[in-house]
Amino acid sequence: MKVVYEHAVVHESYSLKSRVLQRAMRIVFKPVMRYTPINERSIAAVQTLDGLSRRRRRSPHIVGQAYELGGVRVEAMKHRHGPDSDMTLMYLHGGGFFSGSIQTHRRICERLALRTGATVISVDYVQLPQGSLADSVADAIAAYAALVEVSDHPDKIVVAGDSAGGYLTMKIAELATRRGLPAPAALIGFSPLLSVDPDRHDKAVERAIRAKDAYLPIKRLAQMRERWLPEDARIEGYASPLHASAYISSPTFLVAVEDEILRPEVEAMALLLSARGVEVETHLWRKQVHAFPVFADALPEGEMALRLAADFARRAIGEPVRIPTEDPGAHEETMSGELLPDRDDSIA
Repeated sequence: MKVVYEHAVVHESYSLKSRVLQRAMRIVFKPVMRYTPINERSIAAVQTLDGLSRRRRRSPHIVGQAYELGGVRVEAMKHRHGPDSDMTLMYLHGGGFFSGSIQTHRRICERLALRTGATVISVDYVQLPQGSLADSVADAIAAYAALVEVSDHPDKIVVAGDSAGGYLTMKIAELATRRGLPAPAALIGFSPLLSVDPDRHDKAVERAIRAKDAYLPIKRLAQMRERWLPEDARIEGYASPLHASAYISSPTFLVAVEDEILRPEVEAMALLLSARGVEVETHLWRKQVHAFPVFADALPEGEMALRLAADFARRAIGEPVRIPTEDPGAHEETMSGELLPDRDDSIA
């Protein structure tokens, strides 16, 4: 696999399950994403389908509690015998800011609670059409600021998310610095969205491979962007976390898939942070789907990614790793990349 970030850990091997899922997504789900109109009716339909996940069986080892942080609904999950870590892991689900929920991502949060020993707090931030991307950011930082206030260990808060939730993860890190709040102890991003225009090719981001994402049609991103950022939307700080790297100092764990749309900017962020001396651990995976750790129940690679992230989080807060996770088929690449100055896309 060709890489841009020189210290990326490359996972070349893949399971039959991951290959089948990738093919199924490409054949079935991608056409649906490509041709379904993006309007209130289709968004409502997706959110209705998301609601079916409430019926999914919960882990017998986890107990949950719903409450509010900073006026934002959250659900805390921890081992029923109590956490064995002082860590609190705040999780922000993905879904393009119009789908996904605490219910759809409950299993990944339960698994993270078991793997880290932490209390995991899943955030139910506002989404389309009730609010814009700017409103999602406001909810995320409000919940984080409130968590810092009530936490017994504010220096051991880890923030994580997948896809759109990865965007919010990085925005929390940026805005914590801007507001003078304690920075997260670590950041975890599974296929994080790091800019509002990952489909653009006129930016100084080196691409090691042509994107052929299993289920995210590139041509639909412009339409989604119009809904994410209507004319009256004002995001605090930078619109794109990729341009806020100077405000991010937390150790960062990043996962991306070989040919997904978001991979180039994941590697770009790794370069920017590491150039400033920030600890970065980046994992690139072959033959997976976007945000595949969410499918850890079905994919062995997803489970391995969660275990690697859990190991990273425990090290970041100074707690010993339980049993180090190793992928015998992984290796570190040595090809280096270079970033050129890019435009400023801050929104006042």
